[in-house]
Parts: sequence; C-alpha cells; structure tokens
Amino acid sequence: MNTAQLSRGIETMAKPNAFAHPSLRDYLDPANGPCGNLLPAAFDLEFADYDELTARKDVDGAPIVLPVNTEQQAERLRAVRATHAMGLIVAVTNDVTGHSTYFAIRSGANFVVNIAISIERQTELLRTQLLDHLHSSLDTRRPPRDMMANRRAQDPQRPRNLAPTRDIRRPATPVLDDFDTRLLRMLRTSMTVAEIARHNYLSERSMYRRIRNLYDTMGVHSRAELVRAAPEEDAPAALALYRSLPAS
Repeated sequence: MNTAQLSRGIETMAKPNAFAHPSLRDYLDPANGPCGNLLPAAFDLEFADYDELTARKDVDGAPIVLPVNTEQQAERLRAVRATHAMGLIVAVTNDVTGHSTYFAIRSGANFVVNIAISIERQTELLRTQLLDHLHSSLDTRRPPRDMMANRRAQDPQRPRNLAPTRDIRRPATPVLDDFDTRLLRMLRTSMTVAEIARHNYLSERSMYRRIRNLYDTMGVHSRAELVRAAPEEDAPAALALYRSLPAS
C-alpha cells in the first residue's frame, strides 16, 4: 500500500483529531518543517501541552505526537501513556546514539520518528500505523455480531433480508501490501521480533500487533504455520538483505 492509497483511506473516514506538543510546532510545519508531511492533511492537528493532554477527555484514542530527547521528556510521555492507554503515541527525536529511541519505547511510544535519519521511509510507515489505528478504533465501536443477532430475534417485525446468501470464501492466496510482504519475508528468517521492529522503526508491541494482523490475513495461528503457508523463497538471502539495513 503506497502513501497515496493510505491518504485516501484516511480521508474516507470522518476527519480525525491528532494532538502534538507545542514544542514540535516548527517540526510539524507543513511548509518548512522537517516533519511537515508526517501526518496526512486529513488529520485535524491541535497543539496541547502535557497538562492539557492528560486532562482532556477528547484526547482518548487519538494519535499524540511528543518530543523525546531527554529522560525527563520520556517520563512526561509515560504520564500521557498512563492516562491514554489506547492512544497511538508517536515520539519525535533527534537521536544519533539510540538512547532517546530506547527511552521513548520504554516509556510507551508506539512509534519513534528520528529526524537524524531519512524521514520519507518513516513517514510511510507511520501513515500505515495511523490507518491501522483508525480501523481498530472503528472496529471497537461496532456492536458484536451476537448482539445484533439478539436484537433481530427480539424484534419479529424487523424486516429480514430474504435474498439467498452467497458462499463467500477467502481467496486461496491472500493479497498482501508492501509492508506485509516485507514482514512475511523477515518472519521466514531467523530474525527476532525485536530486530524486525528496529528495522521498521516500530516498538515491539506495535510489531507484535502487525504480526497478529498478518496471521489473521494468512489464516494461521503461529510463526511456524505462517512459514509453512507462505510461498517458498530464499530465506537466507532475505536474512542477509534485512540484516544489512541500517538500524534506528
């Protein structure tokens, strides 16, 4: 899935909110900021300080962008995470040593944007994460299927669809986007989840969620089943390729 497809996917939903700390205003400036294209234009971005972020109820579940260049800022992120457990928190850092990235992930960030390295690849990955987060939020608001069935049973006057049902089956070979295709290749190697997460600029928690989604797409329940179900390819070559990539 490319950036244009991701933007169209977000724009088809009701305009979502996103929040950022005021210290990132210059970084997120669409005209001149180094992270100006980080969030799609479809998001309604609002700047709020730490006290507002922890006090306001409308922040629940929304993406939050925070700076993490010191341990103190990492602790501030931890406090926001404690208040908004379901939010998608993005940490922005200028990190050449890896320490700030570690502090951010340890404190609860789902995703780390490091402006010390190329921003384009990180932006594409973040937009994929945002779209997944929005879809997950919408799914949690839908009533369960058994609840809908009970409502129909309790209301005999409710019109029913009498059209014959179709036998809808999954295609034999699931269609994967570019990210899931790369992830599948990595999982076929001996790379650990921590290594895969680091090469994709994601926290381990976010990477485990992406892997579970891939399991669902492929109709499997474990990494071993995934390897057996995936098409055969040169796993050692794939391992050498991905381990040659620069780590965040």
